[in-house]
Amino acid sequence: MSAKDTEQTYQITDKSLAQSGALAVQDAANSYRDMSTLLTTASGVTLANYIETGNPEYLMALDKINEQSQASRNNFIELYSSVNNTRASK
Repeated sequence: MSAKDTEQTYQITDKSLAQSGALAVQDAANSYRDMSTLLTTASGVTLANYIETGNPEYLMALDKINEQSQASRNNFIELYSSVNNTRASK
């Protein structure tokens, strides 16, 4: 294999990896958006139930929803950083 062929192969591979990374980030962003919508809805229902009943268990549920929201955000940040760092190291 000539040096030119090797360089072309490297460029194709690099573009393919960049595209795969971009798709992974796009999928993660969509999942994060969907999870945020779900958790916002759950928060609204939980808060409405707390207002209606005064039951403090609904406040504990809000804490759990908040924890899930933070975990979802951290997962997205981790994936984005991983893809970005991999791309930057090339």
